[in-house]
Amino acid sequence: MQRSGSRVLLFTIALALIAAPGLSAQTVGGTVVERATGEPIQGAVVALVDSLGRRRDAVLSDAQGQYSLQAPAPGTYRVRAERVGYAAASSPSLALDAGEQVAQPLSMSPVHVTLDAVVARGVPRACTIRPENGEQAARVWDEARKALDATHLGGRAGAYEFRVRLFRRTLALPRLTIVDSSSSIQSGFSRQPFATPVERLVTHGYMEVERDSIVFRAPDAPTLLSDAFLDHHCFSLVRGRGTEAGMVGLAFAPLRGRRLPDVQGTLWLDGQTGHLRYLEYTYTRLPFASSDARLGGRVDFVQLPEGGWIVSRWRIRMPILERENPRAPPMVKALVESGGEVLGVRTGRGARVPLRTVSVGPNTAAVASLAASPR
Repeated sequence: MQRSGSRVLLFTIALALIAAPGLSAQTVGGTVVERATGEPIQGAVVALVDSLGRRRDAVLSDAQGQYSLQAPAPGTYRVRAERVGYAAASSPSLALDAGEQVAQPLSMSPVHVTLDAVVARGVPRACTIRPENGEQAARVWDEARKALDATHLGGRAGAYEFRVRLFRRTLALPRLTIVDSSSSIQSGFSRQPFATPVERLVTHGYMEVERDSIVFRAPDAPTLLSDAFLDHHCFSLVRGRGTEAGMVGLAFAPLRGRRLPDVQGTLWLDGQTGHLRYLEYTYTRLPFASSDARLGGRVDFVQLPEGGWIVSRWRIRMPILERENPRAPPMVKALVESGGEVLGVRTGRGARVPLRTVSVGPNTAAVASLAASPR
């Protein structure tokens, strides 16, 4: 019997600060405040949108509610601000000349979101190719999108420094008994060590063979927000039951005509607040014998007290594969599970962020080796 070793690429935390981009010729800046109180709103996603509705720049408002956006060229733009728990705010059209700097304040009003009622009056299992095209699904997607967007922007800007416990363990089948395990603690600013172009996921799927290895790719915030993901998956509403009682799920699955390895799963939101809680997913259409439901992962999200979002806990399960002979199809004989848990968070300026339990998110890929000889 030939058994392959298992190589899992754990995500790493970049320890270098992410330099802030320089200002461009045309800028729009201002402060986001709560309309009734005038208090600054931190952690709002503030975006510059052109006349065709395309986002040209986006940032998170800081502790003073301030933001600064860069226009790529002179033209007509709007500024739009969103945050979970608030109604979106938009500026009037702004005509920016070359080199012009414009001040644009924004005010937002709190809004109570109840998603339980959305599922109650909707058709839970109705399939929608793009969630924004269905009235009920659009409401749930809008809240999930805000949190995903803020999580992505915070990580890209190096907004938070984390102290993280990473773990890796081997699980024996069929009972997922832990055979061996290891862990380590790291500190640094969260940043993806590498990125997979969404276009490659469309053309090659979420699993690729690379020489003697199979590479599994995990959906992250940029992937879930991309047009390509929305165009190639069907979305439906799910009412939470059992451990998900009180939650509302936005389930996704690949379109029927899609033959490549893909992912299916659910974004779970709190039914009373609309807050994104976690994403769970599994792999589909894999070209080897396995219990697909065991291969996949989970990513937990949390909103920090000052309004920013981070991934709170994560794990991903990948296979250890065996071949009876070189011509036989591989079979899953064990699993490798890796993940992380945040032990502490500080802002980019060094201020400690109070937490209950929080973690940092997954990498974009994990690898299961398919070597012809044991290692």
